[in-house]
Amino acid sequence: MGRIMSQSSMDVAALEVEVERLPAAQAKVTVTAPAEVVDRAIARALIDLSRRVRLPGFRPGKAPAAVVERAVGWDAVQQEATDLLLPDLYRRAVEQAQLDPVSQPTVAEADLERGQPFRFVASVLLRPEVTLGDYRQIRVPLEVKDVPEEDVAGTLEALRQRYAQLTDAADREVQAQDVVTAELTMHHGDQVIGTPNQLQTLDLQRGQLLPGMADQLLGARVGGDPIEITVTLPEDYAREELRGEMVVVTANVTGIQAKSLPELDDNLAAIAGRGETLEELKGFIRDELREELAAEAQREQANKALELLLGMTKVDLPEAMIQAEIDHQVRDLEARLAESGIALDALLAAQDRSLEQLRGERRQAAVERVRLDLALGQVAKQEALETSDLELAAALSQILPKGTSKEARERSREPIRREVMISKANNFVLALARGDQEPASPSAG
Repeated sequence: MGRIMSQSSMDVAALEVEVERLPAAQAKVTVTAPAEVVDRAIARALIDLSRRVRLPGFRPGKAPAAVVERAVGWDAVQQEATDLLLPDLYRRAVEQAQLDPVSQPTVAEADLERGQPFRFVASVLLRPEVTLGDYRQIRVPLEVKDVPEEDVAGTLEALRQRYAQLTDAADREVQAQDVVTAELTMHHGDQVIGTPNQLQTLDLQRGQLLPGMADQLLGARVGGDPIEITVTLPEDYAREELRGEMVVVTANVTGIQAKSLPELDDNLAAIAGRGETLEELKGFIRDELREELAAEAQREQANKALELLLGMTKVDLPEAMIQAEIDHQVRDLEARLAESGIALDALLAAQDRSLEQLRGERRQAAVERVRLDLALGQVAKQEALETSDLELAAALSQILPKGTSKEARERSREPIRREVMISKANNFVLALARGDQEPASPSAG
């Protein structure tokens, strides 16, 4: 436990801070402010209340303090003054004690009385201690693969498929190259999986169907009896409990289209708008694939560098940080689904999954994300990487929507400042991996 006395530029009154560090990166912070700070907060609270409370005979904000207090009661004044004091005093206490919290505080024992010092206790989760190995020796060679000719051929075939001509063929049976429209219902035993009678368009030649499904649709007719298709779900199926399970898909065919592919000749280049000859088209394709392989190699280089960093990182993760990251991931998923008009609880119900299962599935990714964030934060600390006020202002303008309140911008400053520092540390490690940084003795961390 340590005791810290210091001055604030915002308030000349001394603030006393006691820190008791607890297991699992927890801390109990006891803050005491002198009575004059309390009296000023009460005076400010009465002014603010007078502007919001209608008092007969007085314009808003003009009623005497004693009249306001009699009208609203001491409890309301006490609560208003406490709400005014707590955020600023907690922020000052964190700065004075040089703490690095990673959670919002839980405040207790915040009893404010006129003419008395104001004392409160905040329980908070601190960033845990991180020990890094010799990360400055991280080197990862860039390995760009050659463009396989079969990939060029595959892209040409995909172009032919994209520019295929479709004609109605509802008067005949389904054939191997057709595009079929059908109402599909999947059953696993007596249970319906997903949405029943879901209308889907199936390109039998594109290889995007469940294994064996295309063959079993052959011979079906529009208006004919529904087809029962038996398939085994792949091991990467979205619902883990159904992977490798046998299901029956009932298909009611409602449309059949025949597909005619363009020839693999110079005309294909003209159709695709990429040159005048087939060889020029192949050249464009090779260049694009080469760029994709180069970008993939850079991603693999970056991923490997961060894997090496994590491999030399020692940190005991508090469970609260893991759960907070899972919370963040679930909220992000919920927001992305909402943009498509889908409710998370409805999706989970359709998939016969619980929120607890979803959170469990996200746990490992959350652990890795938190460990990487802590490792990069330690790199930033040891390399004395800083975020300038100009960089922070640019990040705030880019991230926060227009019209964000001053209070919200203030709350966002430190989290966004840290995100900018983490990004700098990430770029620093990647520069090491590429051999762009000259190794030197890092500053003590």
